[in-house]
Amino acid sequence: MRSRHGRRVAIVGLGLIGGSLARALKAAGWRVVGHDRGPVLRAALRARAIDEAAASVDEAVADVDVIVLAASPTTNRRFLPLAARAAPPRAVLTDVGSVKRAICAEARRRSLTRFVGGHPMAGRETSGFAASTPDLFRGRRWILTPDRGTNPAALRRLRGLVRDVGARPIVMAPGEHDRVVAFLSHVPQLLAWALLEAARSDRVTSRRLDVAGPAFRDMTRLAKSPRPLWREILAENRGEVRAALAALRRAMRRPV
Repeated sequence: MRSRHGRRVAIVGLGLIGGSLARALKAAGWRVVGHDRGPVLRAALRARAIDEAAASVDEAVADVDVIVLAASPTTNRRFLPLAARAAPPRAVLTDVGSVKRAICAEARRRSLTRFVGGHPMAGRETSGFAASTPDLFRGRRWILTPDRGTNPAALRRLRGLVRDVGARPIVMAPGEHDRVVAFLSHVPQLLAWALLEAARSDRVTSRRLDVAGPAFRDMTRLAKSPRPLWREILAENRGEVRAALAALRRAMRRPV
């Protein structure tokens, strides 16, 4: 069924981000097609987060206006050519991964001028569809990373989608994005793990973690984030993460 005003979206991956996007877009009047594993699709249908469940990427993208790849970075890159081949010519493609150079380079190599990289600066330490919520993106920045040759109409379409879920679009080059998030997202994740591990490994402190105040709890909240996904993200952006860690070491050597 065609949605009014060309507002039909396929979301490939219905975890925290994809599931939240499905809920938010459906609330905004979009018709949402979802693709994921069977149990996730059934949960999304029961929650009325999607209108249709697709058993394959090809089926999900066959008759939509926007395609959102919302799996892990390497999975998104694997799905990109599949989605591009099966999508109608009008469809705009994007992703929501937190590293942009690699997937934008892949899109450029394949001459996918209607692909625009994307990264909502929103999330939480929990994961999976059960953690999704329609207000996750409200008031948050959503970075869009058009590349050389990107179709301007594709960028306009995605700006509209971002605003429909209550987020604020901002445009960056893929390389600039990866540098910025290394400092603002990726290194903070590493620090959360390191701080919690340091406290747990101390013979005295490990027995008194229950006395931690808000500062420690806030700084280690991210340590609950899913490690397999984060290992993939950190590996994808390893060069910028190394540079950010070097800058952190220099800053820590300066007098307080």
